[in-house]
Amino acid sequence: MKCTFLGVGSAFDAKQTNVSVLVNAEGRNFLLDCGFNAGHKCIRELQDPSLLDAVWISHFHGDHFFGLPFIFGSCLTAGRSKEIHICGPQGIEGKVVQIIDLAYPTMRAKLGFDVVFHECCPGEEGSVAGFNLRTCAMDHSESAQGLRLECAGKTVFYSGDGSLTEDCLSVGRNVDLGILESYGLDESVKGHSSVAECIEFAHSAEMGKVALVHLEPFVRTYCSVQITEMFAQVDEFEMYLPKEGCCVDLC
Repeated sequence: MKCTFLGVGSAFDAKQTNVSVLVNAEGRNFLLDCGFNAGHKCIRELQDPSLLDAVWISHFHGDHFFGLPFIFGSCLTAGRSKEIHICGPQGIEGKVVQIIDLAYPTMRAKLGFDVVFHECCPGEEGSVAGFNLRTCAMDHSESAQGLRLECAGKTVFYSGDGSLTEDCLSVGRNVDLGILESYGLDESVKGHSSVAECIEFAHSAEMGKVALVHLEPFVRTYCSVQITEMFAQVDEFEMYLPKEGCCVDLC
């Protein structure tokens, strides 16, 4: 399993692409979130839009799903015929249809492929496009879910956006890679996690590797020394502050 960080930024970070991770395993591709400017990175990475098998939308904020019209348009212009799976919280189909129709009112009628929606509730388990999924609730201003993704014997936990909850601990336990939202440094911001909280969570969940994303722009720009010092105190697992384009291979 290979995880490519297409974007690592928060909603209004002008220097970063919105958080989005492309997971590849056994020839299949699963995209984790697709914000304003993340769709472009996804298509450039894949080159062929037909290679994208499934998309996970953690919640309905623009920096996590407003890139879908670009994905759909790219699939249309490339002549895609293979179905695509779109997974997310309750209401996923209605929300996606709404933004597609708002962006390009006639596009859905022209699609030459089926769109299969999977509406997920916290705590549910399922299988999509060869990947096993298990979800948990996040504490955020919008109803949001974290995701455990498994394929080829490797596991990833993606928190999406929000403060980590008790439910997340069992879902994220013993994963090979935890991708955790860490908006603040060492203090909680309502509806978000901090670097310090993510380190504590990763300890408790006994994760193998941890990548921190979605940092508040000031924290990412001016607190790198403090973050490096916090990472240096961790011995039990590897920690990353990934840059765009960074790949983590879990083979």
